[in-house]
Amino acid sequence: MEILNSLSAQVNTQNAGNIASNQPERLAQQEGLFKNQPTQQNATNQRSQEALDNLDKLVGRVLEELKSTGSTTKAEQILQQAKDTQISPNLSKDLQSLVKMLETQDENDGVLKGFALKLKEFLKPIADIKTGSFNEQIKNSGIMLEANLKEALNGQKLPSSMLNLLNDIKNLSNKELLANILSLAADENLDNHGSFIKLNQMLQASKNDAAAVLNNSLFKNLLSDVSKLDNIAKFLNKESKEDLSGDKIRSQAAKINEFVDVLKSKVLTLANEKLSQNSAFDSNFKSLKSALEDIKNTLKALNSIGDEAGVIKFFNNITSSLEEATLQDKLTSAARRLAQTINIADREASSAKANLNEVKSLIKQLNLASNDISKIEPKNAQEIAKTLSSDVKSTLLSIQDKTQNQQINQAVNKMLSQIEMHQMVSSIGGGIQTYMPYVWDGVDGANVAFKRGKKDKYYAQIDLNFKKFGQINIMVGLIDKRYIDISIATQSAEFKSVILENSAELKQAISEVGLIISNFNLRVLDKKQIKQKFKDFGGLEVGYDKKA
Repeated sequence: MEILNSLSAQVNTQNAGNIASNQPERLAQQEGLFKNQPTQQNATNQRSQEALDNLDKLVGRVLEELKSTGSTTKAEQILQQAKDTQISPNLSKDLQSLVKMLETQDENDGVLKGFALKLKEFLKPIADIKTGSFNEQIKNSGIMLEANLKEALNGQKLPSSMLNLLNDIKNLSNKELLANILSLAADENLDNHGSFIKLNQMLQASKNDAAAVLNNSLFKNLLSDVSKLDNIAKFLNKESKEDLSGDKIRSQAAKINEFVDVLKSKVLTLANEKLSQNSAFDSNFKSLKSALEDIKNTLKALNSIGDEAGVIKFFNNITSSLEEATLQDKLTSAARRLAQTINIADREASSAKANLNEVKSLIKQLNLASNDISKIEPKNAQEIAKTLSSDVKSTLLSIQDKTQNQQINQAVNKMLSQIEMHQMVSSIGGGIQTYMPYVWDGVDGANVAFKRGKKDKYYAQIDLNFKKFGQINIMVGLIDKRYIDISIATQSAEFKSVILENSAELKQAISEVGLIISNFNLRVLDKKQIKQKFKDFGGLEVGYDKKA
């Protein structure tokens, strides 16, 4: 199946990038990347291939060094030296300077001025940042040129529904199901329609298997209660504070209180003599009971208030507090503790619940994609050329081909070296690290990094150096596609205050996209400590500094 062949290639590339020891496989894939290209290549393509080969050689040398050290600490030091190599620390600013140089060249040199226009298209102000445009900016920043080349060689243009389906499949936590789906790509007798039928059969079978495991679990109802706690927190986050009345608040509080009372009784059935001897279970179980009791005490304090104005004021405080955990925070915390406790008590049922949710989502996406099979179109040469010409690294390589100006070439070489250093760190570290691909006048330098953790865990880190406020480091974790952890470290107390004053707006915006803030940590650190936080990005697997 042509579509799943594309997915198979993506998964292989992703897996190869996650672990440094997979470098030989990654290089083998890249060597095969260009085998179907026409024999006649223009100078830009040849230079792109040379840059890729040079980067591969550099990564290979570093990997050999890592292997020969025999020490994890030494290996980390070598990788950190690569991260600290700042040839062009403010690459967006250097790109602006290059545009000015190109524009001052001979008026008859329309080629260089054309490159200046392409770089201008990329250099968007930070005020224009949005989710979709940010993805495109990262894609075109140069860090993903080789991936873009590979994508360009895929002869099909897929509708968004199919791209979403492929992305969801690629990120499946059920590796056995993923392997079965990828096996469809090996069946040359299946066309796209036939493969979709087979895929649907696989998903339905997986759904039935997960449902059977869940139905036989003693904790089926408690697993549903995890979602109910989350949904209550989401409801409170989205509810308008303008049309509240004392009676409405008391009614909501009574319903939440009734639910928590029933849940407390159910939770008691979790414990038994064998599980109580498990230290992890015992710790989570005690924290869960404490979290539920904390919610009860908060609601009890609300109900003790007699006048309507006092009830509204207290409710607004417990749902919008900046300094203390809100009622939503407490509900979310209880949900996570309950989920973790059940996971220890019945790991198979917890896994089945997660698989069931994933498969249901995939079936919905498959139905959308199935209706769009007729929308698959072949890519034409113009579309491929446009994709590659939008890439910063590709444009810089083209500029090298077209000018002998020493000043321009020095600037281009410096930026290419910085981009390739980001590529090397990304390849070895198993994630993506790059510069902030926006023009930000108030910032002297910026780096962003993304990494996928175990199962449904994704991490992002942003490191900024503001001219006015100094440095700030932001680490964000997305867990189970719904919980979000935010840890912010600022260099100055003034900057911390500015963020704190606007944190309610941030939390509301996050809630509006369906995410639940499970931890929000904000503190002041000196410049050296903030720099260390960016170095420790790989340590995000162990978790965040959580507020008490």
